[in-house]
Formats: sequence, C-alpha cells, structure tokens
Amino acid sequence: MAMVSREYDLIIYGATGFTGLRTCQYLARSYTEGVRWAIAGRSVQKLEEVREKLVAINPALSSLPIIKADASSPESLEAMTAQTKVVISTVGPFMQYGEPLVAACVKQGTHYVDSTGEAPFVNNIIHKYHKEAVDKNVILVPQCGFDSVPSDIGTKMVVDFIRKEYGLPTKSVKASLLSFRGAASGGTLASICNIIAEKQGGVGAMVDQNQLVPESVHDKLIPAKISMPTVHYDYDFQKWQTYFVMSSSNEKIVKRSHGLAVEANGDGYGPQFTYNETMSASGLVSAATAAIGMGIGGAALTIGPLRRFIQNRFMPAPGEGPSDEAIAKGRFTVHVIGESTLPENTEGAADAKPVRVLAVIQGGDPGYAETCRYLVEGALCLVKSEDLIRSENKVKGGVLTPAYAFGQILVRRLLDRNVNLTVSKL
Repeated sequence: MAMVSREYDLIIYGATGFTGLRTCQYLARSYTEGVRWAIAGRSVQKLEEVREKLVAINPALSSLPIIKADASSPESLEAMTAQTKVVISTVGPFMQYGEPLVAACVKQGTHYVDSTGEAPFVNNIIHKYHKEAVDKNVILVPQCGFDSVPSDIGTKMVVDFIRKEYGLPTKSVKASLLSFRGAASGGTLASICNIIAEKQGGVGAMVDQNQLVPESVHDKLIPAKISMPTVHYDYDFQKWQTYFVMSSSNEKIVKRSHGLAVEANGDGYGPQFTYNETMSASGLVSAATAAIGMGIGGAALTIGPLRRFIQNRFMPAPGEGPSDEAIAKGRFTVHVIGESTLPENTEGAADAKPVRVLAVIQGGDPGYAETCRYLVEGALCLVKSEDLIRSENKVKGGVLTPAYAFGQILVRRLLDRNVNLTVSKL
C-alpha cells in the first residue's frame, strides 16, 4: 500500500507532556527547515503554550500547526493520522492510552514511532495489529527511546560488525549500563511501575525473554527467561553487576529483532544467539542493595492499593519532571559485548577462539535528551529514507523494532548528529 501525499512529514502527539515538549524542542533546534511538522494533543490552550516555547528557539515556528486529538476519540486520531506520514507518540502509560493511536495509524496507513518501555503494550499491539500492518506496509516501531535503542542498536552494531568483518554469526551478547545519571518524569515512573508489577507478579509468557518474537520462529530460538535480580562480578565490564529495571523490556526487544531476522532469513543474529542485560555498580554492597531493593520494591508494586499509594504519595504526577538544569547534567554509558561462534572446522582446536567485539553507546540525559533524539531521528528515517529502509533492510511492515526497522540507517543518522557510537574488536 503506497502512502499518498500527506500534509505533514511528522506529527508529535502528546506534545504538552514532559517528554513530548522536549521532543518538540529537539526537533526545533536540530531541524530549522526541511521537515513539515505539527504538534497534537488534547488541549489547544496547552499546545499554544508549547508553541510559544518553541518560538523562543525558532521564531519561524510561530505558525506551527496545532491539531486537537485525544485517545478517547478515535475519530480525532484518525483525522490526525490521515494528515501525516509519521506519528511520534509520547503519551503514556501506553497500556492505558497507547492502543487507539496504533489502531488509527494502521487504519490510515501511517507509520508510527513511540517512547514506550512497556512490553505488555508491545505484546498487545503485536497480537492485534502486526498482521494488518504487514499487509498494509505500515511500519510501527515501539520502544524507540532510551528503552530500547542503546540495547537494540548496540546489539545490531556488534552483530553486523562480526558478520561483516569475520563472516561469522553471533553466539552471545551481553550489555551493561555502565554509568547513569538522570531523573524520570511522572509518566515515565508510572510506566516503570507497570513493568515492575508485570515482572514480579507474572509467570509464563511474562518472564519469557522470547515473548515478543514471531510465533512462527518461537520454537527455533533458544529458550530464555528475562534477567532477575542477581549479583555477580563481570571481568569484561570490570564491575559488579546488578539488576537493571528496564532489562526485561530491553531483552524482549532485542530478542524480537533477532526473531524477526530469523523469520526473514532463517538465521537471524546466529542459531545459538543469546542476550542478557545488567547494570554496573560501584561495589558488591551497592550491587546487592540494588538487587534486594528491586526485589522488595517490585513485590510491593504487585499489590494494587500499595502501588497506587506509592505513585500518588511519592512520585511526580504525569507531565511533571526534572528541571532543565538537572537534564543538562544527565548522561549514560552502555557497553555491549558480542561473541561470535567458533569459525568452521575449529571446534575442539586448542587455539580456537571466538571473535569478541565491543560497542559503546554514550549520551546525555537518558530520558529527556537521548530519548527525544532517538524518537526524532527514528521518525526521520521513515520520512527521509523509507525507500532505503525497504531496499537495504528488506522491511515491509508490521510491529518492528529500532534495530530491525532502522538498523544502520539510524546509526548513520545518530553519528551525523555527533552521537558517540563506536564498535571495535576486543
């Protein structure tokens, strides 16, 4: 289904929210021309206030179009999505508010990128909309923020490097959030509460790392459970490792990327491919404290009344978040280490060694500098390079991932924006 000409290249839906506003600001600063865009949300008055803030960045945005659209009104979402090639959504928690927009995008043939980290939401839209999106050539890319671009694209970088430079499949990848400084908004924390509650309370599919892989290849992948709160020392990362709150969601996205590749070419990242993710700690005590705290906190969040009390009493409300000064001080470093299978005819040889590769992903504040960058640059992959996505990445449509849909096209865009992404042999 070829997309007819649209009035806008992209619309940022949820522009009045904390992440939405900063996504608008990134776009206003980075692309003063060449992108036809609009902002959308429930309140025209609040959207006008957002536009005033954007005019301070770029006076030409005084006429930036405003679109009233609301998740409770499917008709308004369909009218909005009919006007644009791509929608960026920052409206969470996505389990509560996300699905109507996905439905509208599929109906109108509009591509979609979002900032969710909620695997239950992704699982839901896969089951409801993936097949129709494939049939209509509509590309839907959830988890295109800090959850899960560093994990997903970092893995893609090491897998591609090992295959290109050495002609070998990848046997295993592990990632660690080596350092981190950042704060979360109310909407982000509400989404994290949903994720923790699912993980601690769930069984079966919810703890299956392969939950999001295509059903047609599920049995071809090595069974694996999501990482649980544990502590160990890793000699590659040279730090104690502990549980990372977003590891379960990131692991499922990486495995979906692999599963989609298996479905497409029969091999994916490699027939023995595994992935796991942790967070580095300064020492054993801090690692153990984090793991124990997550276990206790996660158990508390499975109790509905207690979870609501914690959210209402101790967490910022949706739309609230850290100051500009706090965001400016944010930063992160993720290391991703991939290991190849042994070269052919070397199994059992005393000197046979796999190839080992390191990708380093660094950036500013994870939630409000880099998430906004990833969202915009991912959307612009669809705006500027859709033909290349379809020819180079062999993508048709469906509920995809940043690595599978965008891959090296997104890597190149990020490098062009001076993002620190490197990959090299260990």
